[in-house]
Amino acid sequence: MFSQNYPSINYTAANELPNNAVRSLLIDSNNILWIGTENGLVKKENDVFKYFFEENGLALNSCWAIAEDKNKNLWFGSYGEGVSIYNGFNFKVLSEKDGLVHNEITKLYAHRNYMYVGTSNGVSLIDIDTFKVCSLNIPTGKELFRVQDFFEYQEEIYVVTYNSGIFKIINKSQPVLIKVNDHKFIYSVLKDGDSIYSSNKGFFSKIRLADYVDNNASSSNKLGYSIIWDYVKSRDDKIFAAAWGIYDPNGGIYELVNNALVSRASEFNIPSKQVISLAYDPGFEKLYVGTKDAGLFEISLNPQIKFHDIKGKNVLGFAETKNSSAVLINDALLIKVAEKEQTISLSQFKKWQENYVLNTKVPLPKHQDDFYELDYTTRAKNIHFYDLKVFQNIYWINTNIGLFAIKDTGELQRYLPLHSEEINFTRSGNLIETNPYGGVRIYSDLDSLRYTHYKKEDPHTPTMIVSSMQRENKTYFLSVFSGLYVWENNGFKSYLKNGIWKEKKLKHISTLDNNLAIANEFGDVFIVNDENTFEILKKIPRAEIQGNSISFLKAYKGTLLIGTEKGLTLFKNDRFIFIDREQALEPPLLSARLSENTLSIGSDNGYYNIDLDAVSDTQALVDKIELNEIFINNSEFTSESLSNINQLDLAHDENTVLLKFSTNAHPYPNKLKYQYRLDADEPWSLSTSEPEIFLPSLPPDNYGIEVKVLDESTGLRYTRPLLKMAIFPPFWKTWWFALLIASIITVMVYSMYKFQIRQTKQFEEQKGLIQKRFEETKMEALLAQMNPHFIFNAMNSIQYYILDRDIDNATLFLGDFAKLIRLNLDHCTKPGILLIEEIEYLQLYIQVENTRFNNTIKVITEIDPLIDPYDIEIPTMLLQSFVENVFVHAFPPGVPDPTLKIYFKLLPGNILQCEIEDNGIGFKDGPTNKLHESKGVTLVKERLTLLGYKVEEAIQIISEKNKGTSVILKLKL
Repeated sequence: MFSQNYPSINYTAANELPNNAVRSLLIDSNNILWIGTENGLVKKENDVFKYFFEENGLALNSCWAIAEDKNKNLWFGSYGEGVSIYNGFNFKVLSEKDGLVHNEITKLYAHRNYMYVGTSNGVSLIDIDTFKVCSLNIPTGKELFRVQDFFEYQEEIYVVTYNSGIFKIINKSQPVLIKVNDHKFIYSVLKDGDSIYSSNKGFFSKIRLADYVDNNASSSNKLGYSIIWDYVKSRDDKIFAAAWGIYDPNGGIYELVNNALVSRASEFNIPSKQVISLAYDPGFEKLYVGTKDAGLFEISLNPQIKFHDIKGKNVLGFAETKNSSAVLINDALLIKVAEKEQTISLSQFKKWQENYVLNTKVPLPKHQDDFYELDYTTRAKNIHFYDLKVFQNIYWINTNIGLFAIKDTGELQRYLPLHSEEINFTRSGNLIETNPYGGVRIYSDLDSLRYTHYKKEDPHTPTMIVSSMQRENKTYFLSVFSGLYVWENNGFKSYLKNGIWKEKKLKHISTLDNNLAIANEFGDVFIVNDENTFEILKKIPRAEIQGNSISFLKAYKGTLLIGTEKGLTLFKNDRFIFIDREQALEPPLLSARLSENTLSIGSDNGYYNIDLDAVSDTQALVDKIELNEIFINNSEFTSESLSNINQLDLAHDENTVLLKFSTNAHPYPNKLKYQYRLDADEPWSLSTSEPEIFLPSLPPDNYGIEVKVLDESTGLRYTRPLLKMAIFPPFWKTWWFALLIASIITVMVYSMYKFQIRQTKQFEEQKGLIQKRFEETKMEALLAQMNPHFIFNAMNSIQYYILDRDIDNATLFLGDFAKLIRLNLDHCTKPGILLIEEIEYLQLYIQVENTRFNNTIKVITEIDPLIDPYDIEIPTMLLQSFVENVFVHAFPPGVPDPTLKIYFKLLPGNILQCEIEDNGIGFKDGPTNKLHESKGVTLVKERLTLLGYKVEEAIQIISEKNKGTSVILKLKL
């Protein structure tokens, strides 16, 4: 009834392979799998695939043979372009032009210092150190000398051909072929001790080696069927054969058992009939099967987990008594005693129920009495099993048609018309029947159904119970709504109502040494101790458990076993081991049983057996991390040996880095999770399943990159430094450039400082000269205004008044003159005066000057109404010089009606316009006119220049001969 299936993985062109025709396979010395297909070469290192094609240096994409020499170079034989030799970095191609006998390679065989190359028409030997080619002469004939295989016997190499026989290579100065037998249509051979398996059309032979090479095997038996293209032998001496019948429908993966072919297609889950290549990994006991039409299959020959197939059945529960074991499937109970198995079907359960109902004298439980409803008309096919338990060597099965107690002989001990999804027992053996809605009953007499009813209204009565466990003098019950209950000392106790534990939604319970492991509905697990006082020792949050929904809890030697929808987690001492479909444990996990060191897990179509000692005591499988590839700014960094690189120095613009690395070979590569950090002081990155580190846009700095590998199959971690890397800053961010800039800035600042000092000194010197000149100008202006001619005329006027005995006019004139002198002395010490003060000064000056002209000059002064003369300030002593010129030059005797007009007007832009106009004799502009030569006017222009005016814009002099003169000054307010 039970058969074992082996875990298998199928790699096809839909995902991992470039082509489904796998012509050749090799496990190299580093446990790396090489896959030769009809359209490319594949390197499988753990679960990372790397592809090689002609554009990568391969001679031809078709790869029919693979071998490794003792220098650890890989040799790939193409069917059409010779061999490609790979040293880990580059390919070297040898073909007919290099002396190879033929370009169609059919077989490669490494032996000592030579690679033996079999082709479709001859043999060549290649020195693995010098790559010198030596091609052997072949017998003359019409048919091709097609090489199918090589083998060694008594330190000599033999060549197996398809239709030319078997030849021995005599290695002298010039190797030659010597024919030893005339066997034809040979496809492959396998040397096994002192025997050899030889494959022919539709059969194979097992022959003594001595007879085979001496041509004494003509009478050998024909065994098996189909055509065997390849053989491998496992370390436990099992021989597997790859068969393809070409035009014959026979073919597939076989095991040679007692010289017969036994198909393993079903156990290995390999449907292909065209199996043409094999490879065996003795370290991990894996068989690799290459097919012509279905890709590559990977088979675990000695899995930690073995699956026992029960087609179309779901395993709901397990139990065992002292002398038997039982498996509960969806439509039967299977009991095994020694080697005898028996099946209790659904119809048998129904007959037992019907017989009880017909013959019982005990009243059947009624729903109105708070019993869980039981339908006695339920048909056999509609029976549902809830649970399977063992108590006192009796199997107890609770179903939707009642409770059955069955002996390990398969006989019914008793039937109880009780409907309960969860039952258990007290320590004394009394049955505890839980009811979701009607309380709990504890039966003291099962024959008469005598019980004690604990009503649901009591807060300590268990309700909505989903799991239970009896341990010593306590029976625990778990509720999905009201937490943990216990039966102890003839009574129930609610941990929630007593305030002992507030956790409500509980679902699974198990012992764990002296403690309890309890899981809630959300996936968290609590380790508690309830011996004397209740204490929570540890909480395992669901984030640390693979999966969200827990299906069972078990314990083995202090290890907690947690089943979820994703797989099985083993927890002990903060170490997590995870098992899932990669190790052949395929969810759902429906039930579990622990028997000695074996954990049985029920699932769809069968159950799994797990050797807990094998999976929990696993030693570290990862002890090496090797850097394989470096990409800088998306370009591959080439180096003959990345493992010798201790320090990688990069420029500032080479700061996007991809590092690809690998661990040593691992049987379950998907269980490896990787983290990295750039420095020992930084936190680890989030874990990833890809063995690579992508570092985009790194800032300039020194990095010490470390990698940590978590192996979920062992729960162990391995950490090691991967690479030291320095990214140099751009030159404008280097210390020397900063120092240079700082030095330049310092020199510039110092130079500017010295320049400013010089400028300030020169400015102060110029300022002193200007100030000196300004003072001189003011004094000159004062002297100019009080020129000797004016004073002489004024004194003459005073003398005239005195001689004429005109004392009053002399007194008035002398008073005005004295007042004018005082105002002049007062104004000349100020840089600016109010406009009203300037007007008063001009009026007094005009009055003094007009006295000498007997007041014949008419004077008109007009001020713009927009001007406030008491608010506007103008430079001192600007207008007097122009007024003086009027009296000195404009009105000689004979000028009719002499008039002097002075206007003050406010222009847009806050400009004060001062206009002095006369109707005197005027002048023509030129160097000879007296106004041009006036010392006072020159001083005024110089003062305006010092004040920042453009003289051409500030002073306008308009004059015409005999038509008067007009002087216009524009001053900024």
